[in-house]
Amino acid sequence: MTSIDWSIVVGLNALVFGFGAFWSLRTKSDVDWFLAGRSLPFWLVGVSMFATSVDGGEYVAVNGATYRDGMAMLVGPVFGVGVGGIIAAFLVVPALYRGGFYTNAEYLESRYSVSVRVISVLVQIQYRTAVVAMIVVSLHLMLTEVSDLASTTAWLVIAAIALATTLYAGWGGLSTVAATDLLLGGIMLAATLTLWFVIFGQVGGWAGAEQVLVEREGAEAANMMFKIGVQREGASIPLVGVVGWILIATGYFVVNHTQTMKLLGARSLWDLQMSVIVGVSLIMLSGYFSSTLGIFGRALQPGLQEADLIYPRLVDRYLATGVKGLVVAGMLASSASTFEGIGAALSALFTRDLYARLLVRNASERHYLNVGRVTTVAFVAISFAYVPFVLHSRGIVDWFVRITSVFVTPLLTVYLVGALSRVDRRSGLIGLACGSTYGLLAITLGGTPDEPGLLPYWLTEKFASYPWSVAVTSTSMMLSTVILRAWPEKKAAAVAATGWLADSQRQVSELDRRSSHDDTTPAWWARPIVWAIALVLFAVYEVFVVLW
Repeated sequence: MTSIDWSIVVGLNALVFGFGAFWSLRTKSDVDWFLAGRSLPFWLVGVSMFATSVDGGEYVAVNGATYRDGMAMLVGPVFGVGVGGIIAAFLVVPALYRGGFYTNAEYLESRYSVSVRVISVLVQIQYRTAVVAMIVVSLHLMLTEVSDLASTTAWLVIAAIALATTLYAGWGGLSTVAATDLLLGGIMLAATLTLWFVIFGQVGGWAGAEQVLVEREGAEAANMMFKIGVQREGASIPLVGVVGWILIATGYFVVNHTQTMKLLGARSLWDLQMSVIVGVSLIMLSGYFSSTLGIFGRALQPGLQEADLIYPRLVDRYLATGVKGLVVAGMLASSASTFEGIGAALSALFTRDLYARLLVRNASERHYLNVGRVTTVAFVAISFAYVPFVLHSRGIVDWFVRITSVFVTPLLTVYLVGALSRVDRRSGLIGLACGSTYGLLAITLGGTPDEPGLLPYWLTEKFASYPWSVAVTSTSMMLSTVILRAWPEKKAAAVAATGWLADSQRQVSELDRRSSHDDTTPAWWARPIVWAIALVLFAVYEVFVVLW
């Protein structure tokens, strides 16, 4: 990279960090930090959802997966995200919003028990810190390949970015995260589209990429790269892969408080649901442009032993001075947005659902704000412990898919079954135990088509494990409900909110009462459900007609 590239990288990121530090000074209370005063309009929540979801891990890891496996990878960012986001916005999160909850874990105590609430926090800490590690590894690949930085220098740069980002996010909370995501999202989109059109031209478009792959690998192998519905050796049937990606994406929007935190900060239920339409649309758009680079890369750079290197190789070898700096800045911006989002969300969970709920119940508002600020930085720092595991995996995406099915999918099932049925409160813990036990057995005792494990491959394959996990968890919840009816439970107690927790909940109730937003039914074209149906139909057409 030239001095011009570095000037662009440093200048754009300095602008974001400076803006974030300035905006963070506006945060004065706990309701501002955790919920942005429930004042965020739909377009800002949507852009923030997009900026947090699309990270450096996606640019590197997803393109590594499409380089290796082809368009099948697009099911996640194009179809799974559309369906998953809408399930969250219309079936689960509205109950949290109406109930005045600050976190998604808080809802679980109201629906099930305090133990389920605590388990949810622990699962999310494991789940999201693992994602930060993916981003860190992706950034390291990018900086060492494109920027010619020494490995140690690259690690130091990443640590500095993570620290600077989480400092302003930790001080300002949700409103600061959302505001800075507006800048970060713009940089990310500009960088993604610029790189895509440059590489698209280099390879000669879709026709040029297909011609190269047919000549080099044969028509059958090329068809497998461009079509989702082709059966791949050693993989589950394509439809199971689609179901798996839907469950991964739904878990991302429901279990992941990084996204529900933003939704709970929306100024109305209409804004909440419309924000998901905006956010999901941007994620799908970016997913298409960022993910398909892996296929173009396979045509331009054949034979890579480490598929995750394809994204930095394309940036390094095909971009001109200035453009390369913009793309690297976009990569750093996407990672910064996820650092801040995950750090703030995990901090909110820890502060409210563990620290204030169980450990220190009667401290001052300032005390809990300071705990939230410190732990924002701490959780991102803890994430670096996962880096060695990511480095020794087959691929970044494969590693993520395998670990997500163990605890996240059972927790997702507990949310959905609880929201859509009247299962016994005690069934939540039983469902989590059964689903997680299956996940652990699948990941430890499963095998491959070539090396069978103690459990059959069809029961443990990475995508098949998702519907099996849902089946095990939901069935155990239903059966336990039938059995437990013989021993009626005591009257369910309300969530034990005392001291600061109780005061903060009253603040949300007052905000709702003072809200002046019009609750009249909007015109048909402004109803979120209309846009949601249109979005799902578009995703179905793209996956099952155009790409199948």
